[in-house]
Amino acid sequence: MKSNYYYFDAFHGKMKLPITIRMETSENGSMPKSWTHHVKIDNSSTFKSGFKSKPPKDDYSSTGGLCYGSRPSSLLMQNPQTMKITRIFRGVYLLFIAIRASTTLGFYEGEKIISQHLKLEELSERLRCFCSRWPPNFEFDKDKCIQLWVAQGFFDFEFGRRIEVVANEYFKDMVNKDFIVQSGFDIAKERMMYKAVSSDSLLRSSSWVQEDELTSITNEVQHLFLITQKKGGDCFKTVVKLRQLRTLILSNHNGNSIKYIPYGFKLPHLRILDLRGTRIFSLPESIGDILSLRYLDVSGTRILCLPETIGNLRYLQILKLQRCCNFYELPKCTNKLINLRHLDLDIVCQLTSMPVGMGNLTSLQTLKGFIVGKDEGYRVGELKHLNDLNGSLWISRLDLISSVEEAREVEMYKKRLAKLDLTWEQNTVNNFDLVEDILECLEPHLSLKELTVSYYCGSRFPTWMSCLPNILSITLRVSTNCSYLPSLGGLQSLKSLKIYEMHEVRWIDHHFCRYWGSQTGGGAAFPKLEKLTMVGMPKLESWTGVEDGDFPCLLELTASTCPKLVEIPMISSFTTLNTLSILMCRELQSLSKGKLPSKLQHFEISNCPLVTKRCLKPQGEDWFKIKHIPSIYIDGYDVTPKPKYGSRLLS
Repeated sequence: MKSNYYYFDAFHGKMKLPITIRMETSENGSMPKSWTHHVKIDNSSTFKSGFKSKPPKDDYSSTGGLCYGSRPSSLLMQNPQTMKITRIFRGVYLLFIAIRASTTLGFYEGEKIISQHLKLEELSERLRCFCSRWPPNFEFDKDKCIQLWVAQGFFDFEFGRRIEVVANEYFKDMVNKDFIVQSGFDIAKERMMYKAVSSDSLLRSSSWVQEDELTSITNEVQHLFLITQKKGGDCFKTVVKLRQLRTLILSNHNGNSIKYIPYGFKLPHLRILDLRGTRIFSLPESIGDILSLRYLDVSGTRILCLPETIGNLRYLQILKLQRCCNFYELPKCTNKLINLRHLDLDIVCQLTSMPVGMGNLTSLQTLKGFIVGKDEGYRVGELKHLNDLNGSLWISRLDLISSVEEAREVEMYKKRLAKLDLTWEQNTVNNFDLVEDILECLEPHLSLKELTVSYYCGSRFPTWMSCLPNILSITLRVSTNCSYLPSLGGLQSLKSLKIYEMHEVRWIDHHFCRYWGSQTGGGAAFPKLEKLTMVGMPKLESWTGVEDGDFPCLLELTASTCPKLVEIPMISSFTTLNTLSILMCRELQSLSKGKLPSKLQHFEISNCPLVTKRCLKPQGEDWFKIKHIPSIYIDGYDVTPKPKYGSRLLS
């Protein structure tokens, strides 16, 4: 038996910590018998990079170092030093490097040893055990479940892939095995909701209690779901005695009774604190002393702001502030939350500015908005290194970007966003050419599915808008200088197109359907478009350039507040059209030639006096074009032909 020692510097951002790995192998050196790696949290000690065969002289057991054994539970201890190590180094990968450096094992053999060593194959059972503790009426969406798992550290040793991606695979597996079942669809959230299924009633009952039963639980409880009922009740006097608590979730029941968190509140091992729906106005400064906290949810509360001590929570991963109507400011220390992964807050609607240095939060995946500022630390360039962003992002005050270089620095094309909203402040831009160049530089990743551009004052739209292969929805809102619409007919995935307040557009022609007059590879324009809305185009006079076969999937067409529009001749060619609404187009003279599409189910026309006269029954010249439609509304009145009683029986 012989021992090899390896020690080197590992880096995470600007932090450097020395790591030492000791491995015992058989005499021939072909198979590791055991290994232990030590990490010393003393940045004053300096180790040279690279592997060494000389054993270290330092005795880490006497200097605050930590020794990890073979059990994964020891890697998840609620010790701040342990958390720092597990969070930063993903010990699996480091062990694997050491194994490969000292043995002849290949990749798959080494991976197998590591998996056995850390017992990662038991992860599914550990996840199921954790979910089994949840109350039977506790509903959650997929993201919440995954975030709770991440906060508990179940995936701290995952490397190479984003841990939420791995957790999502486990979630799907638990749904397939009916450990987690669907409970309904939340229309407000537009998400499927779930519940956990548990056959262990004893395990579940030991984790969730009524407020009246709080004094009966053991002090060793680690996960607590507290159902509060008393008006003005103070349950925290008992909760603070539960020193081993890792999860505290307060459940709302007929109006939550919690109005404040007591001064000095601190639980040394707490990872998850869910105060959603309580009546609190603030958090105590002692919240910053809970160094183990990873998940904090104060959604739906009356909270105004967060204490500056929140910056001490360097391991906080999830911060939720949804529906906090009174919340107005993130603390200046937000840039210290270097491990924050999800900041769930309607930033643009609730805040007036961003905290300084948001670019430090390089682990951020959820950031729903960013308000551009003028000064250093507040500029749009803070988004440059946030390349893990996904989901939706709303960037406002783009008018404060002073140069093309500043916009190019963002590198939007590296961020795999699903939804992007770009907004300028209205009537604040004088250099229109600069605005055009800035929007050109904000080209998103090709995976983008939804795009909104608001208050853009350039005279042309960027070329990249015609080249988004996965885009499903585009909304153009208020453009005061563009004289023509962008060429969007070649977007093969586009399903919804909404155009509002395009003040200078006079004509819609072939350019709208085909890029520079010809579509690549031929075929129909807008092949997947289902909904087209055009509202507030005061100078629009004509719409041409539509060829046979274009818009083959169009279901809904709305044209509103286009007072100079004379005709829409191609409506009859939209064979799949289901709903047609024409509103406040006072110069519109007639509907399309021939009958309207046979599949049309709803037709509405209002404040279009010339067309209205032609559509009145029975003498109207265009009545024959619409009388087959099941639902007809003219100027707010239902004029749908009613079948005779005899014909109804016959049909």
